[in-house]
Amino acid sequence: MKNLVVLFAGEMSPHGTQSLCSGPSAFERSIAAAVYPGASRVLVLISDTRYNGFPSPVSPSDIPEQLNDSLKTEVIHKPAWTPAVLWERLSRESQGFDNVIFQFADTPSIDPVLTAELIARHERYAAEYTFAEGYPVGLSPEILASGITQTLARLSAGQQGPVRRDGIFELIKKDINSFDIETIMSDQDMRHLRITLACDTRQGFLTCEALEGINGANAFKLANSRASLLRTRPAFYSIQVAGPCPVSCIHCPYPAYCLSGTSSSPKIDVRSRTDFMDPNAFFTLIDRIASFSHNAVVSLSLWGECALHPDIPALIEKVLSYPSLSVLIETTGLGWSQSSIEKIARIASASGPREQPVSPINWIVSLDACSASRWESLHTGLPPLSSADSLFSQALHTMESLCSRFPDSVWPQMIRMKDNEEELELFYRSWKEKLSRVIIQKHDHFCSTIQDRRVADLSPLVRRPCWHLGRDMSILIDGTVPLCREDLYAARSLGNALTDELEHIWNNGAPVYEQHLCGNYEGMCGACDEFYTFNF
Repeated sequence: MKNLVVLFAGEMSPHGTQSLCSGPSAFERSIAAAVYPGASRVLVLISDTRYNGFPSPVSPSDIPEQLNDSLKTEVIHKPAWTPAVLWERLSRESQGFDNVIFQFADTPSIDPVLTAELIARHERYAAEYTFAEGYPVGLSPEILASGITQTLARLSAGQQGPVRRDGIFELIKKDINSFDIETIMSDQDMRHLRITLACDTRQGFLTCEALEGINGANAFKLANSRASLLRTRPAFYSIQVAGPCPVSCIHCPYPAYCLSGTSSSPKIDVRSRTDFMDPNAFFTLIDRIASFSHNAVVSLSLWGECALHPDIPALIEKVLSYPSLSVLIETTGLGWSQSSIEKIARIASASGPREQPVSPINWIVSLDACSASRWESLHTGLPPLSSADSLFSQALHTMESLCSRFPDSVWPQMIRMKDNEEELELFYRSWKEKLSRVIIQKHDHFCSTIQDRRVADLSPLVRRPCWHLGRDMSILIDGTVPLCREDLYAARSLGNALTDELEHIWNNGAPVYEQHLCGNYEGMCGACDEFYTFNF
């Protein structure tokens, strides 16, 4: 048995070379773990710059000298690695070897025992592809028979963009019945935890620190015993930048919230509000988000229609001034001028790529219907002298404008309800044909505070801690941070993001998350069915 070990460091974040738990970095640990059964050569793949144009944190001098004595270690530079470039090169480098052992070089928790079991199974059953199933991503490498690297080169021909962690399996899926595949199954399926043991973001780095000492035998027990530590930093910030919305939707609680009034604002129709988050306050908030979370998606669409904010291009430009941040806009499609869309497109183009493999801006246009009549039935309280047809046409026109300027980053969405179920199939098929992507969203009854319009209850039989409490922060227009998006009235405020430290606010939500870990779902949490949904 003669194995080639491939450590992919072509798109590594600086977190990969940062000291982990006051010891070696993830990169150093990956190098040290590369002495696998049958290994006779190690390739370390790096780039002069990461795929997105940021300087690589890795240089040949970072390769530990002691490996030169035990294994033949080589470094291969490329200006940028794409799937096509990667597999074309490995199809040549793997000649003369029995297998290729492939792993990302920012994974510090590779388990040598599990890896040895994978290699043994791969050899015993003469498999072409062997991987561990049900374990956290990054706990073991993937094993490939060298003969299939040419097939992967063919399947990836012309494929641009970054090399993704699920890239091998995604290629094999294209012709999965043509491969002999083996796997080792975890006794406890941990996929629902979405743990990735890689120092690719600040959140990932902190997760690796929290799970120091994890291996295949103790993974489930350790992850559960340290579950509270896996709530690292928010990765998704949903911010309300606009008070008004051009329509009052029957499936949304926000119009009723506006009509109820609060201690700081009078009762008002949602279409008549004129309040917006102050740009300077927003700019300061983004600075703090970048400092606290580093990597995050910032949504400008918590409540209200952000298109109506008079400075919306400037808000987007501020977020994109940080390469570690990206923007999500969920919109009705109403209120966008062509000049605003064009300006935002220029801002996105000038901002450059993100540190993570995501688009600078992702758009979700909540159309909810295929026909003007159905759209009208869902959006009540139409503005005076406006027809449903003209408004629906405007939303469709916005969709077309966005698709022409952001061709890979626009998603049509339907909130699936009893009220529009009959148009569901047409909506899905038509947009799937046009764009090859569509979002079908479940209706949210906001902990039974509004009418339940769900067609079916899709919540899991076994309840688990809420994803939103574990990774999201919602910020209202005045800076108030409610427990979560469901807490529209901020019955349980965690603080104010415009005046309080974000770390203090985040820590204030920890007790409720820890209650969830104990299976205790008090108050509004007990009536919520959004706990299993996951944002960008």
